[in-house]
Amino acid sequence: MGLLICLTVLVFAALWGFLSAGVFSSQIMSGLRTLRVSLIDATGAVIYDNRADPETMENHLDRPEVRDALQNGRGESERFSDTLGETTRYYAMRTADGNVLRLALTTDNMARIMRGFIPVVLICLLLAACLALYISRRLTRRITDPLNSLDLDAPELTEYDELLPLMKKIAEQKREIAAQIVTLKHRADTIEAITGHMKEGMILMDEAGAVLMANKSAADVFGENDMPRKNILHICRDIDFGQGVKQCLAGTGAEMEFEHGGRVYHIYFSPVRDGDALTGGVILLFDITERYEAEKQRREFSANVSHELKTPLTSISALAEMIENGMAKPEDVRGFAEKISVQARRLVSIIEDIIRLSEFDEGKIIREDSEFDLCELTESVIEALRGKAEEKRVAVRVTGGELRVTASRRMMDELLYNLIDNAIKYNTENGEVTVSLSAENGFAKIAVTDTGIGISGEHRHRVFERFYRVDKSRSKKTGGTGLGLSIVKHIAEHHGGRVELESAGGTGTTVVCWLRSPAPAAGDTGR
Repeated sequence: MGLLICLTVLVFAALWGFLSAGVFSSQIMSGLRTLRVSLIDATGAVIYDNRADPETMENHLDRPEVRDALQNGRGESERFSDTLGETTRYYAMRTADGNVLRLALTTDNMARIMRGFIPVVLICLLLAACLALYISRRLTRRITDPLNSLDLDAPELTEYDELLPLMKKIAEQKREIAAQIVTLKHRADTIEAITGHMKEGMILMDEAGAVLMANKSAADVFGENDMPRKNILHICRDIDFGQGVKQCLAGTGAEMEFEHGGRVYHIYFSPVRDGDALTGGVILLFDITERYEAEKQRREFSANVSHELKTPLTSISALAEMIENGMAKPEDVRGFAEKISVQARRLVSIIEDIIRLSEFDEGKIIREDSEFDLCELTESVIEALRGKAEEKRVAVRVTGGELRVTASRRMMDELLYNLIDNAIKYNTENGEVTVSLSAENGFAKIAVTDTGIGISGEHRHRVFERFYRVDKSRSKKTGGTGLGLSIVKHIAEHHGGRVELESAGGTGTTVVCWLRSPAPAAGDTGR
């Protein structure tokens, strides 16, 4: 392509030169025809002049160029010519016979002659440039083509054998670099696989706080999928978190508990140094929500246990002290003893419930499963609670017929007792409690429905917590411990089931227990 361009330029330049040569020649010849020639003798008299009559011309001995030519052999000057009527350039030279030959040319003619030469010079320069370009490209290609065609994987030179050692060295370094890249990629993939499967969040940042790397867990914590290159303080604007980042980038480690998105995290901020220079920091986020909630429940449980045990113990202690100090009248001792007995039974009930929950928590419950009729067990529990039901004027009935299950009879008795007891205690006078038994999809379903006070929305998700009471004042009157439904939940889960609650304030409550039952249900009319 370059050769074609050069040839095209040369052709056009040659054509242009040929076409304009006549014009240039005519301009040059026209300029030369205006040249004035004079011959002057040693005395200054004009012997010959092609532009004027020598007889009429004055002596030229005083002319600078003539005087210099007579003295030095040649001379030149520039002045206004009266003969030509223009500024003229003079050049004089002494001849062998002692005369002076003088040439004169006006500056306009000189410029015309020079203009005639410029196109020729330009054409020559253009031709020379094109020729040089063509030659240089050819020479460059001859030098570079063998180098461009080199195969670095198998360096073999035929024209430049001097470069063969260098090429072999380059090929060796290339293989070493390729091996190092493979090693680095393997390490990077390993690190990415490890950090990507970490449950803990990890963030690497530079000394300015820009994120260099963040694993998936950290991205999930902040809900930011594209964390790299962003400043960590722009991703999380929490004041305490920002203070931890600033301490880390100042060279001081820090740690804190951080709540974000409904979860609780323990965060470690660790500065990274290269010698004495601080190069960035590492942030580790540990999700401690479960531990935090467990600790919170433990504290609440301890406080509740202390409170629940303190109430009956205070009553027992006060009544016993009155009897001991003789402050009780003889006729009041029996009443005091009855109150002490009631509080003692309540105390024993609380302790037994706490022990039961501790056994569930520690997994020490041993199931002694047997096959029995759940309907029959329900009837016996209702009979045991008949006195409470009659006292409250609450009608209790069971529907569903025979339902045989394989489970722990003792636990089922406790589950039914707690559910029906709660349904009676928190019912209204002349209310009803219905226990429905059925089997669905391999589960035994126990639904206990009452017409009581109901549970409003803000309490429904907490009624299965230990010691939680919707109405604490009413619970004290009814003697509840706040552990019954929690025990029910543990028993149901222990049998591979779950507990559901449906209720609204003032409309009654339905508690449904699903229990996995491998035994076939027979004679169940409620299915």
